[in-house]
Amino acid sequence: MSRNSIVAKTSLTLRIRAAFLLLALACGLMFALLNLIFVYTTEDAFFYQRLDSEIARQQQLPAPQPPLDPHLQLYRTQTEFPADLAAAFTQQPKGAEFAGEQGRHYHLRRWVHPSGNTQLYLVMEVSQQLVVRPFRHIMFSIYGVLLSVFLLLALGLGWYLARRASRPLQQLALLVQQDPLPLGFASQFQDQEISLLAHKLEQSMLRLQQFAERERQFSRDASHELRTPLAVIQSSCELLLLNPPADADAARRLQQIASACSQMHLLIQSLLLMAREADAAAGSPVDLAATLQQLWQQQQQWQPRPELILQLQLPETLTFLAPPELLRLLLSNLLQNIWRHSAAGTVCISAGECWLQLKNPRTTNPGAASALSGFGQGIALRLAQACALDLHCEATPQLWRSRLCWRIQQVKPVAPV
Repeated sequence: MSRNSIVAKTSLTLRIRAAFLLLALACGLMFALLNLIFVYTTEDAFFYQRLDSEIARQQQLPAPQPPLDPHLQLYRTQTEFPADLAAAFTQQPKGAEFAGEQGRHYHLRRWVHPSGNTQLYLVMEVSQQLVVRPFRHIMFSIYGVLLSVFLLLALGLGWYLARRASRPLQQLALLVQQDPLPLGFASQFQDQEISLLAHKLEQSMLRLQQFAERERQFSRDASHELRTPLAVIQSSCELLLLNPPADADAARRLQQIASACSQMHLLIQSLLLMAREADAAAGSPVDLAATLQQLWQQQQQWQPRPELILQLQLPETLTFLAPPELLRLLLSNLLQNIWRHSAAGTVCISAGECWLQLKNPRTTNPGAASALSGFGQGIALRLAQACALDLHCEATPQLWRSRLCWRIQQVKPVAPV
C-alpha cells in the first residue's frame, strides 16, 4: 500500500471523527448555555414575581405603605437608595437589575400609586436568596464533567462509524493497487456509492488494460513480421558489399540501403523493448564510457566515416542508473543522427554529475534534415522517458560552426561503479 493512499484513508477517518467531536462539543456547549440561561431566567422571574405581587397589593391600598415582605423596600425618591444602589442606578437609570458592593444584588420595579402621580421604587435585595450564583462553580464543574463524557462517547462513536464508513473505500483502494486487477472485483461492494465507483473504476481499468495489450500485441506482431524481409535485405546488401559494383553511384545507393536497414533494425528493436514494460522498468548501472566506445566502433564498422573523430570527456567511473538495453538504444539513436547530419570534425561527448552532452559539427547543407526530427524524435524521446532521462536538442545560430547538442538530464542520482 502506498503512502499517499494511507494518508488519504487516515484523513477521511480523522475527518469523520473530528466531525463527531465538533458536533458533541457544540451540542454540549449549547446545552450548557441554554441551561444557564434557563436557571438564571427562572430565578430572576421568581424575584420579579414577588415584586409584582407586592405592587399589586399596594395598588389596592388607599396610600403606599411599607411592604409586608421584609426583603422588600419602598423608596419614594432616588436619594433614599443605599449608596451602592444609587451609584449603580446613576450609571443605568433605565435598568432593573443592579450589582452592589460586598456581594449585594438588587432588583427594582418602578410604579405609580393611584393616590398620586409620583413615581415610586420597589427594591428587593436578593443576595441572601440567590440560588444559582452561589453554585456557579459547581454547575460549571458538573457541565465540564458531562461535556467530557459526551466527548468521549462521541469519540468512540465517531471511531466506530469512521471505520465502518471507510472500510469499503479501504478495500477498494487495496484492490485497485493490485496488478493485474482481479476480475469482477466491483461485485463485492454493496453500498450504492462505493459500488458505482467500483464499477466505473473496473470498466476504466479494463479498457486501459485492453488498449495496452492491443498496443503491445501490435508492436510485437509488426516487429516480428518486419524482421524477416529486413534480414533478407540486409544480408543481400552485405553480400553485394563484399564485391561492390564498379559504378560509384550504384555503390553509394547500395551503401544507403545497408544504412537504412541498420536504422530499421534499430527502430524495430526499440519498439519491441518499449512494448515490454517489465524490461523497461528494470534499471541497473551502465558504464557510459565503455558503452559509447563500443557503439562508436560498431557505427564505424557499419558506416565508415574516418573523418569523424570521437573525443570523450567522461569520468571513468561515470554510470547511469537505467535499463541497459533501452539506454544503449537511445545512445545508438543519437550517434546515428550524428552520423547522418555531421560534417567532418570532432564529436565531443562530455558529462557532469547528472548530465551527458553530445556535440557534433553539423553539415552546412541547408537542405539537410535536422537531427531528432519526425518519427525518430518520438522514438528517442520515448526511450529517454523509459530510462527516466530528460532529452532535448539545442542548436547555436552560427553557420558552419553550428553544433547540435543533446543533453540527457538524469532524474535518478548517478551511481558510481
